[in-house]
This record gives sequence, structure tokens and C-alpha cells, in this order.
Amino acid sequence: MLRRTVVSALGCGLMLGGLSTHSASAFAEPWSDPDPRAGQERTEFGDYGFKLGAEYRTVGIYMNPIDLSGVKSRRASWAEHRARLDAAVDYREKVRFVLSMDVLDGTLWGDNGTFGGDPSPQSGTTVAAGIPNSARVGIGFRGGEDELDPDNYGYVLQSNDLALVRHAYGELNLPFGLVRIGRQPTTDGMNVLVSSGRTMANRFGYENRGDTIDRVLFATKPFEGFKPEQQRDRSQDRGFFLITLYDRVVGKEPHLFADDMHGVGVVARYLAPEPSKRRGFEIQGNYNHRWSGTYDTNVNIFGARAIAQLDKLTAGFEGNWLTGRTLEISEALALINTDPVVRQRINQWGARGVVRWDEPTWAAYLEVDYASGDRDPNPGSDLTQLVFAEDTNVGLLMFKRILHFESARSAAVGVELLKRLGASTFPAERTDSEGSFTNALALFPQFDFKPKDNLLFRGGVLMAWAPGGLVDPIQSLRFRDGVEVEDDLVNFHGGPPGNFYGVELDGRFQWRFEDHFYFDLEGAILFPGDALQDENGQAARSVLVQGRTTFLF
Repeated sequence: MLRRTVVSALGCGLMLGGLSTHSASAFAEPWSDPDPRAGQERTEFGDYGFKLGAEYRTVGIYMNPIDLSGVKSRRASWAEHRARLDAAVDYREKVRFVLSMDVLDGTLWGDNGTFGGDPSPQSGTTVAAGIPNSARVGIGFRGGEDELDPDNYGYVLQSNDLALVRHAYGELNLPFGLVRIGRQPTTDGMNVLVSSGRTMANRFGYENRGDTIDRVLFATKPFEGFKPEQQRDRSQDRGFFLITLYDRVVGKEPHLFADDMHGVGVVARYLAPEPSKRRGFEIQGNYNHRWSGTYDTNVNIFGARAIAQLDKLTAGFEGNWLTGRTLEISEALALINTDPVVRQRINQWGARGVVRWDEPTWAAYLEVDYASGDRDPNPGSDLTQLVFAEDTNVGLLMFKRILHFESARSAAVGVELLKRLGASTFPAERTDSEGSFTNALALFPQFDFKPKDNLLFRGGVLMAWAPGGLVDPIQSLRFRDGVEVEDDLVNFHGGPPGNFYGVELDGRFQWRFEDHFYFDLEGAILFPGDALQDENGQAARSVLVQGRTTFLF
């Protein structure tokens, strides 16, 4: 029902770290593009080693329309920055410190805002504008008589952080395994529930900050301890791995323990790559548990994935099941209709499968995605809506922009409503999909053409359905006139909860220069289905164009 209120960052810890810094990269994911910085070299100065990385990205976006059935929000366009700085220092490859920062992430070009407001420009007049400030695009109230009307919400300017520390952690590379402590990436790849935010991993679109967690992690290859010293394999790209972890998700009142949110997990992973024979195999299983006494929350996540390569054919699958119970959602949403507070059951499913065939100058690719939805927004019903990681993109426009815009407006209304009702927690805020794939079954065939090593042309056709119908939980609860909500359900445009999102045509062109500069031009056309139509059965066709330059070192 409500995005990741319960399951945010519950994905397992897959980081294998530096069991051996001389090993090759981990097994390739068929749904990800290659990492341009995978072979980054370590520079030695005596007993010390250093790795430095830098990236600067600019993005220009144009959409028309963003509101498929309204008149207040039609065109939208902006240009934004991001710089990413990575550094690592180690002593004899046994003790390591890693730091990663994003600077100006999402900050708009120019000196933006309303003088005296938030954000405020540096100058009171645009003609005298000099030094740019730090503002970003967000969803907020744009004016009107009713703050509970989603149509009065849209893109607004908001203050932005100049810098964000993504990762800050230390590692010990011990004879029996790796210990990692600190704020670290939740995963090392791009998975259904979590993504590392690695540069250029997505086949369409671009990544943001990725998922991070405050964690203590231990990774080892347990069977190697039974072998003679000279026969032990300490590489991170082959063999059997066992990973255990503890997460401190929330620590509220320092003098209390029950209000903290904790997590523990275990991962078993087996890698058997044979690059010289163009074949390989990976299988993985994971379990996570998260709990807190404040809202009597207990959540379990089970995950599995398998990847196999045989010459030019690669296939991959990953799936996740989340189950458990919590009071947090019901306690807040029950205020809207004075419902009884119940400990809701969590039952969410998500999966992705990919098959691809790679030739030197072309590649054929087929992707199938599934994320369970929730047709019943009542505070006593099961929580069944699963949401992909924000940086695990599925297409360019349908989910990444249109559904994000629609759900964010509804979320803003829900937060305002709960504030008026005196709620202590705000699950309505997580109605915002943040551009993630959710409540859908999608079929996404794609084709790559690479006439030269530094040129790429890519096209795809995204077709998506909402098996249970697309429902706006906030407005549906507001309109509920009895115990049953089925006859009051609406989508994000006030229409009935349709089952077909529509068809999206995606395209991408990429030019690479000297392996340190990338130019990407992407476009999408959305032909909306009934899930995106208003009460009159209308929804406009939408177009997106975005250009991107990336300097990468």
C-alpha cells in the first residue's frame, strides 16, 4: 500500500568487500551496464595504498505534459548538477578507510528561489543575479484554496544540501574474512529492493544516491579454513561466501532501547565464473530480520537470485518475499476515518527476470518485472505493495516521472491531513513512489546496436499492467463513506482504478570519448492506459527528452 514505510532498505547486505584486492570484479549482472571504473587502480606509497575517483554529471530534462489530465502542471524542464568524490586509503591492504560524497546532487543551475523565502536567491533581482545558490526541484503546495486538493500541488523549488556523505566506513582484511564497520552501501549491485547507486548501471536513465545503511558486516569463505594455507582461495569473485550483518536503522531516545529499529541478516552466495570459456554461474540466498518495540514491528525478508552465462546467452532471476507485522501504518491512517488500530500483516512480493543474447555489434534483451500492489488502503488490511529500489530503473517516463509526480502529490496531501489530525508518524509520506517500479507487471524487450566501441544506440518497448488496479490510497480513504472501501476507490487522477498503465517507447544514444567523457541523449513517449486516466477516461500522451554529460575518472 504505502511505498517503503516498513521495508525501506531491508535488502540484504551483499558486499563482499576486499577479501582480496587483487581479484577480478564480481559476477556481472545481466540487467546492469558495465561499470566504467571497475578496474580502478591502487596507487602505492610504501606500505600505504590510495584509490581516488571523481565524477561530474549534468542533466537536462524536458517533459510535456507531466500531469496527464490536468491543466495546472503541463510542461516541466530543468538542468541539474552532481559531483561525486570517492577516496580510499589502506595500510598493506589489510586496514582500509573508504569515503564517498555527493556534492550539489540535484542542485539546479542558476540562482533560484524567492527572495526572502526558502530557498532564497543571492540577489533580489534576476537581472543582477551573480553567484548561484543551492536549490532543487521537489513536490509542494503551489497555491490554491484547498491544501487537501492534489491538483494544488506540483513542482516547486526547495533548498538542497550542498554535500552529502554517502559512505564512511572502515575495513579489516583478516586472514579469516572481512570486517566492515560504518555507513556503507546496502548492496554492491542493482537489486530489486536495494541498489548501490553505481554510476551508469541503469540501461535507461541515471542513478541517484543509492541505498546506504549503518552496519557491521562480516564476510568469509568458511570452507577455505579447512584447506592448507597454500591452497586457500581468498578472491572475491569465485567460491562460497557467507556474510552476516547487524544494522542500526533508527536510534531515537538515547535512554530508551525499545524505540530503536534493529536489523540482522545472513547471505549465502556461490560464484563460479569461467571467463576464458565464456560461461559462469551464480546462486544466492539471503534472509533479513528487522524489529522495533515502538510499533510492535517485526519484518522478515527472504531473497534468492541466480545468474547463468553460456557463451553469448545470459539469464538472470531474482525474487524477494517480505512478511511480518506492524502497528505503525494503522496507527496513523486510522485517524482519517477513526478506524480501530490493528497490527497489520505484511505480505509483499517482487521479482525480475532477464534473458539476453550478446553479439559484438548488437544485443537482444528481454526483461520481465513484477511488484505486488495493494487494492485495499484500509488501515486494517494487509500491507501488500512492494516497491523496487529507487535506483533500479524500469523505463524512463511511466514510473520514473509520471507515477512519481502523481503519487508525490497524493503523499503531500496525506501528510497535511495527518498533521491536522495530530498523527505521531507519517506513513502517507511514503505513498510517494519516488520514481520506483511498483504495483505492476511489466514486459520490457530491448535492442542494442553498437557500430563502434564508443557508440551505442538502444531502444525498448515497455508495457505494464497493474494486476489489482492502480489505487490512490489517500484519496480513496478520504472518500470512503462506510466500512467498505471498494466502491470509493480512485486512481491518482480521480478515475476508477484501471489495470493497464500503457505503452512506453524508450530510446538512448551514447557517445564515449577517451573513456572519461560520456554523452547520453534519451527520449521516451508514453501512450497511457486506463490506470492513468481521469474520471472522464482521458489522459494525454506524454513525451520526455533528457540529455546528460558525465566526466568520469
